[in-house]
Amino acid sequence: MKKMAIMILVVICSVVIIASFFAPWARAKVAVTKVAAGLTTAASNELGNTPFAGNIINKLNTAAKTISSLGDIEIKTQVRGCDIPTLINKKSSRIALSLAQILFKDAKDLDKKSLLVYLLPILAIVCIILAVLGLKNKLFVIGMLIISGVISIAGLSNLMTMNLTGLPVEVTIMNGLWQTMYGYLLIFVLSIAWLVIDRK
Repeated sequence: MKKMAIMILVVICSVVIIASFFAPWARAKVAVTKVAAGLTTAASNELGNTPFAGNIINKLNTAAKTISSLGDIEIKTQVRGCDIPTLINKKSSRIALSLAQILFKDAKDLDKKSLLVYLLPILAIVCIILAVLGLKNKLFVIGMLIISGVISIAGLSNLMTMNLTGLPVEVTIMNGLWQTMYGYLLIFVLSIAWLVIDRK
């Protein structure tokens, strides 16, 4: 009966993890004047000293000054877990790139590493299967313990020690990512409890 209760709790945690994959993982906030400065730099780098470039840069500088005089405007945007690989491969989102750098520490091969986020909901489904099979054989529970332990300890360690100061945008980690990591942590704890009960 206790094992059945633990199995149900593992299923609930796994469903939360899967749902969290489609929830916001991070929110970015950036000032419009910073965006304008970035566009000005990009225009001068890409277009060189052409008259067209000078025209664009002048207009951007004028817009930035007007915004500054009114009081800067902040742009806020969110990224869901399921969006990260697509946005990184298109290189269309600084928040997705920043979040990937937090998750993987090393910025090298981010386009390939970002695909690993798909493993989080897939492994949650694997945990459900292992929990059901664990009712008959505790080896499946050990497998579930290893999967959830590695993900939760590594993930929470990264999140707790992350340095957000050097990122190009101001990033806030949102509930979707925290729920994913704490969901796996709870599965890890439940796996330990299951094995303790199984020894009695």
